[in-house]
Amino acid sequence: MAVITLQQEAAALGDFYVPRFRIKIGGKNLPVFVVNDVLQLSYTDHIKELDSFEFTVNNWDEVAQEFKYVGAETLASMDDQNQDPKNKDSKKKDPKKSFNPLHRLFEPGRTVELSMGYGDTLKLMLTGTFTTLEPTFPSSGGSTLAVRGLNLLHRLRTKQRSQTFQGKKESKIAESFKTLADPDNKGKKLPVLIGDNALKVETDIPYVAQKNQYDIDFLYERARRAGYVLYIKEAEKKGDKTIKERGIYFGRSEDGNPVIRQDVLELKWGISLIDFKPTMTTANQVSSVTVNAWNVATKSPIVGKASIENQKLNQDIHKLLDKSDAREESVVDEPMFTQKQADLRAEAILLERTKDLVCATGTCVGLPDLRAGCRVRINSLGARFSGEYFVTDTTHSINDSGYITKFTARREELGKGADQ
Repeated sequence: MAVITLQQEAAALGDFYVPRFRIKIGGKNLPVFVVNDVLQLSYTDHIKELDSFEFTVNNWDEVAQEFKYVGAETLASMDDQNQDPKNKDSKKKDPKKSFNPLHRLFEPGRTVELSMGYGDTLKLMLTGTFTTLEPTFPSSGGSTLAVRGLNLLHRLRTKQRSQTFQGKKESKIAESFKTLADPDNKGKKLPVLIGDNALKVETDIPYVAQKNQYDIDFLYERARRAGYVLYIKEAEKKGDKTIKERGIYFGRSEDGNPVIRQDVLELKWGISLIDFKPTMTTANQVSSVTVNAWNVATKSPIVGKASIENQKLNQDIHKLLDKSDAREESVVDEPMFTQKQADLRAEAILLERTKDLVCATGTCVGLPDLRAGCRVRINSLGARFSGEYFVTDTTHSINDSGYITKFTARREELGKGADQ
C-alpha cells in the first residue's frame, strides 16, 4: 500500500483552509441561519460500535426573546395540519398556534447526513437519524441544545430473530444475511462486504445458532469471536452520481479491506502530529493459546494451539515478552467441531492479545478520511513506538478553534522493524 504524507493530503484538501461542515435533514441542507447557530460539532466512529454524531446549537432567539428550538413549542406549533403557507391571513395568526418548523427540526427519527472537510471539498461522514435532544436552561447565559444521533445501523435493530447455520464459513454466514434492509432506500439491501483473504483461511463450521438476537448484534458477536472488525462504509458519490453503494464490512483489519482508503497516512511527531501518547503493556500478553474441546462424533479430544513464535505481527518487539513472563492461556468453555476450527480460534485469541501490546491516542489536523479501520504510519518516535498502526476509533470536531481529529490506534507492524 502507498504511503501518503500530510503534505500530499493537504494538497487534496485545499491546504486545510476554511474548515466546513454540511448537515442535511430529510435530504435538504440546513438553513443558513440555523448553521450559524451551530456552536460545535463532532463525529465519532469505532470498529466495534455504532458511529455517532453530536452538535450543539444556540437555543435562544434574542429578537423574539424566547427559546428557538426547544422550550417554546406547543402542541399546535408542532402540528403539521397548522402549516398553511398560502394562507394570506397566516401573518395575523397567533404564532403560538401556528406551525413552527424549527420546533420539529431536530426531532428524533429524522434522517440526517453529515459531511465535513475544507472549502469545496466535503466528505460524507455519516448517514443516520437523530436519537437524543438535550437542552440546557442555565441560571445565567443563553440556552443551548445538544443534538445526538447514530448511524443507520441503529435502525437495523428492529426485530430479534432465531436461526441456525450449518456447514458454512464465518464470512459466508455474514454474507448470507439478506434481512439488512437499507432503512433510507425502500426495497434495497445493505450488502455485507467480506475481507479479501477471509475465505482462504476459514473453515466450515458445522453448527452456529442465532438465538433471539438482532441481526446486527449477531454479526458483531461473530466478528469479535473471529477477531474481525465490523463497520459501515457510506456510499461514495461523484456529484449527484453514486459510484459505490454503502455496505457493511466484515473481516480482518489486516486484510486491506475494500471499504476505506487503501493508502497509509504518514504522521510524524513535530510535523503532522499535534500530540501522541503510546502505551506499551505486557500485563495481558500470552506466549501461547490452547483451545481444548471434545469431538462428539469421534469421541476424542480436540486441541487447537497457537504460539507467539509463529505470529508475524509486532515481531520486532516480541522479545520483550521473554522478559515479562508472558502467560500460557487455555480455553475450555467454547464448543469446537474440527481441528482446523480450534486452531483458527486459538490464532484469533493470540492475535487480539498481540494487537494490544502497543496502543496509542493521538491528535492531528482535521482529516475527514482518517476513520476507524484505516492505517497510519507513525515515524520519528523510536523503534518501540514507530511503525504501522490500525485506527480503532476517531473523533472529528469542528468549533471556534478549527477542525481537529483525535484517534485511538493499536500497533500492527508487519515488517521486521519500524523506522525511528
